[in-house]
Amino acid sequence: MEPTTRTRHHLVAVSLFLALALTLMAPVLGDFRHLALGHENNDVWNHVWGYWWFATELREGSLPLHTRLLGWPSGGQLWFIDAMGGLLTLPINLLWGPVAAYNADMLLQMVLCGVGAYTLALRVTGSWPGAVAAGLAFMSSPHFLGQAYNGISETLAAGWMALALAAVSWALEQPSPRRAAVAGGAIGFAALCNWYYGLFTGLTAAVLVLPTLWRQRHDRQLRWALLVGAVAMGGVVAGPLAMFRASMAGDDALVTRREQFVWMTLILHNMTDLVSLFRPGHHYSPDLKAVFDEDLIVVVYLGHALLWPALAAPLLLSRRPRRRTRPWLIAAAGFTLLTLGPYLYVAGHYVTIGDRWIPLPFLALFRWLPMGSSVSHAYRFVIGACLALSVLLAFLVRGLQARGVPALPAALTLAGLRIAESLYASPAVFPLPATRFEAHPVYAALDGGAVWDLPVGIPVLARSRYLAGQVLHGQPVPYSLNDPTPPFLYRNRLGQYIIELERSRVAFPPHEPPVLDLVLAREQLVAEGLRWIVVHKEPLPAYQLDKIAAFLDLVATPAFDDDAVRIYRLDP
Repeated sequence: MEPTTRTRHHLVAVSLFLALALTLMAPVLGDFRHLALGHENNDVWNHVWGYWWFATELREGSLPLHTRLLGWPSGGQLWFIDAMGGLLTLPINLLWGPVAAYNADMLLQMVLCGVGAYTLALRVTGSWPGAVAAGLAFMSSPHFLGQAYNGISETLAAGWMALALAAVSWALEQPSPRRAAVAGGAIGFAALCNWYYGLFTGLTAAVLVLPTLWRQRHDRQLRWALLVGAVAMGGVVAGPLAMFRASMAGDDALVTRREQFVWMTLILHNMTDLVSLFRPGHHYSPDLKAVFDEDLIVVVYLGHALLWPALAAPLLLSRRPRRRTRPWLIAAAGFTLLTLGPYLYVAGHYVTIGDRWIPLPFLALFRWLPMGSSVSHAYRFVIGACLALSVLLAFLVRGLQARGVPALPAALTLAGLRIAESLYASPAVFPLPATRFEAHPVYAALDGGAVWDLPVGIPVLARSRYLAGQVLHGQPVPYSLNDPTPPFLYRNRLGQYIIELERSRVAFPPHEPPVLDLVLAREQLVAEGLRWIVVHKEPLPAYQLDKIAAFLDLVATPAFDDDAVRIYRLDP
């Protein structure tokens, strides 16, 4: 192919990926600086706050590894889960703010998913129309749409995984230490962007490399290249990964991943229903809204418009190209099996033989793989299956092309069916929702000490909207990222009393509160630096709001009141 034609083909492909990404981002394009992609009761607030904190720390010359802004009064260790996204969009963050940076990262990662799958499929199949179909099919995966709905930005960073596998394929074509180093570094970078995708890349690379290593087991050049690649990957990953693990293991960790917690999450919250892999429509199992009153959705739907054409690809290929589909068939099957988690869960129930649940291969990975016990979302393995199936779709287009079928119309038809099914017939939500990331303007006037937002007793993800206020006032807050109740409430009588009022069904506070206890507790909070209490009116029933306000009027100074918030100041 002539260089000019090749460049034109690449530009056409990228234009298609950008057009699809802009279509998915349409709800926020009208106000890119204030509307954030994702449902307002999910992780959007946490992630946008993370972009703000990440940029603030770097601007002040500090490494974003510890913060006193959360978990007041002590703070703690924190690793921003989308650190690479924060770094890539840092200039946008500094110029236009964290919402624009978050949206820009979402847009960038969507396009990169298309570009990555396109690059990989083009390298593996040599079919440009097939590569276009693979890129569009992968970036429109229902799982991605579900994660965008959940507001979890780093889970869209799978384009780096596809690009790393393209580098692995390139290295296997002509093994050398230089190519191996590039491939190893690319795998490492994919792991930095998302640890899950680094794991998936490593597993897929093993499927690609091991057969070659076996066939050429006496080739010293190949063994040397593999060693260099492994060292390169380890060098890229080791330092940041060690800091990531340390940030979750310390006594002051603000986000924890204790093995017992991860295990309970896997089997009680993050289950993968076998039926959900194949059932179209807005059906969710587990239904997190019904069981936990959460608006998060778990989308593992593979999509029939991708699955069956991809599996039919080997039937249309001649012997040699058919052999090249085997690693991708193995990867698709393996990732699909790992997606199911540690035990077989079908139609809302764990399947048993006798009195025992049926174990699956993920259980071995969880127990024996280094950091396997940190994998709390088995359903994310579906992305590995979707990438393998997208590559097989490119092989299908190549087979059709060999049989005289116009390749580009066939590719666009297959990709169009995939996109239509993902948007309108899968469990994913389309159009995607948008969250207005704004806080009450009065927050900008709060200074001189920590800020405590009430009520406490709302779902943790819904409560994360309080973080928007911190972006304005910049003062510490007692809430952490995954702790339902701030620790100081367990040891301070005033805090305990306010929680008791909030949870009680009585319409009035007691006539004889424990005055001495409350006075001493108030003085302790003031001495430790608590300055403001903000009562959000909308989440509270009228009777709860009245009794909390009546009590706070006695122990604090009313400083502001309108239809949205009532603010109290704690004076020394």
